[in-house]
Amino acid sequence: MLRRLGLALSFLILAGSADAADVYGQVYDTLRDKTYPGARIWMGTTPARETESDEEARFWFRDVPSGVYLVRISLPERDSITGRVLVASGLSVTIANLDISKIDPPEEDDEY
Repeated sequence: MLRRLGLALSFLILAGSADAADVYGQVYDTLRDKTYPGARIWMGTTPARETESDEEARFWFRDVPSGVYLVRISLPERDSITGRVLVASGLSVTIANLDISKIDPPEEDDEY
């Protein structure tokens, strides 16, 4: 009985993580031909997550459930920039390159 319960719990844990993906990307600006190491990236998951881009301006978020999320990028020499990231269902990795020259701000009536 205890063994079956353990197997059932393991299945539920694996099933729950099957609809989550790692989000990977880089923060850059194609118009200025510039990357942004040390950029702070905030993702509006529940609970919210935050990370900092590495020396090559790359960043990662692990095990993000599928859905659409607000993303805020804070750069030392600029105002913060807000955009959206779609984490698709059924994929293990979502590539979310954040080209700040091309990010359209979300509309005020968008739901997340």
